[in-house]
Amino acid sequence: MGKRICWMISVILFQSIVASAQQQVSEAELQKRMERQIRNYAGSAPDAKITIGKRTASEFSNYYSVPVTIQQGEQIKTFTFYLSKDLKKMMYVNSFDLTQDLYASVTKKIDLSGRPERGAKDAKVTIVVYDDFQCPFCAKFYVTLMNEVMNRYRDQVRVVMKDFPIVDAHPWAMHAAANANCLLKQDQSAYWMFADYVHTHLSAMNEKYKQSGSAPLDQLTMEMGEKAKVAPVPLKACITAQDTTDVRKSLAEANGLNVGATPGIFINGAQMEGALTVAQLQTAIEEALADEKQSREK
Repeated sequence: MGKRICWMISVILFQSIVASAQQQVSEAELQKRMERQIRNYAGSAPDAKITIGKRTASEFSNYYSVPVTIQQGEQIKTFTFYLSKDLKKMMYVNSFDLTQDLYASVTKKIDLSGRPERGAKDAKVTIVVYDDFQCPFCAKFYVTLMNEVMNRYRDQVRVVMKDFPIVDAHPWAMHAAANANCLLKQDQSAYWMFADYVHTHLSAMNEKYKQSGSAPLDQLTMEMGEKAKVAPVPLKACITAQDTTDVRKSLAEANGLNVGATPGIFINGAQMEGALTVAQLQTAIEEALADEKQSREK
């Protein structure tokens, strides 16, 4: 098992893939039964695309390793399932490498370069939020984070925003993320004015989108740019171009970190999801501060 010290098996054995020991099935039928088990286990939507890869040898002598990709809209997640060599059973195994600090490993995978941040530059705690501008839970958490918690931990905490628009559910989230990045490229304060407004006026923004599409978003972006005194011509050109390259990079990064819902939150590498309450957030921050202090004292 090399450096893998601990193997924790979750939902170890699926139902038998074949009805009896004597029954033989075709490869096509086997693939269908595997896909159904995978779809059921993962709780995938009916339109999710499941791709089952080629079977190879695994660390378990009686099982093949089977790579599986599940794609739902922009979200792509990969898994490794194990198929018994008699083709009768399948299992999914979670392995945990205890030779590595999980939080430190996660932190290294998050690229913060060029992203908007608030709080202390030398903060002992960094909160990374994978955000969706149209997500009501994101809006709720944003207010909690910015208006309440940051007032208490401003000298100890740094907040960094990244993009994770759920395009299937939120039709204007990608456009908003692209516009916010247009502002960010010129002036970080312009980004924050835009983010503050959208997250605190979500119902109004939804209604405006229903009535006029993306035009109100573009107008708001230009207004925030004007307030921040950014150059209007390049800002307008950026809005028109709707280049989503950076947004998609953030999406891919979040998928690689197994972010499954918004807001996706990482506090010094510890992963959380959803609109945490003030108490929950404060507990997580205090634990992160205590961990950091303990590390410095070693």
